Amino acid sequence: METPFDKTAVETLDLLEARLRRIEYAVSGQVDEATPADDNTPAAQRLADLEHALHQLASKSRVVQDLLRLHARYPDLFQSIGADELPTTLDTESILSIILASASSYPSTASRLTSILDVPVPPAELSAQLIALVPRIARLEALQAAQNTEIAALRERSAALIQRWYTVNILGAGDSWAELEGRVEQVEQKVRRATLAKQLDADLV
Repeated sequence: METPFDKTAVETLDLLEARLRRIEYAVSGQVDEATPADDNTPAAQRLADLEHALHQLASKSRVVQDLLRLHARYPDLFQSIGADELPTTLDTESILSIILASASSYPSTASRLTSILDVPVPPAELSAQLIALVPRIARLEALQAAQNTEIAALRERSAALIQRWYTVNILGAGDSWAELEGRVEQVEQKVRRATLAKQLDADLV
């Protein structure tokens, strides 16, 4: 026999499942067709299935992960506050001073929000065309990356060729000229010695 507690538990699980489906639709835009729960399914099993579905949704959606982390760090943000309750411990004078200090920014903020409403929403065809361009953009990015790699390799080869040309032609030519100048100096010294020896022989005669 079904007790009021069992009926409340079943209704609560149905509400949780409906909320989960609405969240799934809001996040992904679609709802997976799930097998409806049997009336004889234990409440613990249904609760475990809902928790598993929530974990799957969180693993697929970055938004849900961010919300869960935000809830873990700042749980007060997700608590409803009455209209007469102030979400602060400041007194009225401090609150008024903060509001008056920021009063000059209210009109500009309001005008910006109004201008956002005036911004036209792009047509769906344009969005579809942009989405269709994503694969081509990805291919172009891959081609650009390959070209950058090839250009970097060409730069390395050019730098190596310039270094080799400078070493062989410039430094090698300089070494050759230095060796030639040394040999010329040696020849000049020998010529001067021979000339001096001839002069000495001529003076002796």
